[in-house]
Amino acid sequence: MNEAHPTGMDPSTLSLPSRLHRLLEPVCRGFSLAGGLVLVALIIMSLISLVGRKLFATPIRGDMELMEMGAAIAIAAFLPLCELHGRHIKADAFTLWAPARVNRRLDIFAHLLMLLAASLLLWRTFLQMQDNMEYGDVSTLLSVPMWIPMMLLLPSLLLLALAALARILDLLKIGREETAAAAQQGVQA
Repeated sequence: MNEAHPTGMDPSTLSLPSRLHRLLEPVCRGFSLAGGLVLVALIIMSLISLVGRKLFATPIRGDMELMEMGAAIAIAAFLPLCELHGRHIKADAFTLWAPARVNRRLDIFAHLLMLLAASLLLWRTFLQMQDNMEYGDVSTLLSVPMWIPMMLLLPSLLLLALAALARILDLLKIGREETAAAAQQGVQA
């Protein structure tokens, strides 16, 4: 299946992704799989709690707290792989007419914004985790120290920032290759 590349180029003519992209690929896949396992565990816990509540009037204590914490951790684990492959939702209705070069520049800008957002989230989550450790914040029902789920978010946010950087490097590399190819065609003409 010959799928169109987001830049409009023929995928068979593209060079390999950046070294950072190749390094991050298995790590992002591992995080995504771990996030999937967390979601499966949450679904099982939710089913057990639901059955316990309906049949025996004994749900799992703090199931909603665990669901909230686990879902946040799982979702954060999925984001780096989405970013690395540029598979986030795009509103490209206004840029379908634009040349590949313009779309690539817009993509680079969007990934720069993602890099900034991921970096800010990483920084602020780290500071919040430190505050929670210092003040001993715990969840209401289970008394889970709140710094623990925040600490588990940090690797995913760091990986998200690195994935955004890898995406930017890939798009810049494609731009350089297109420029070099255009210059080569100009020399041959």
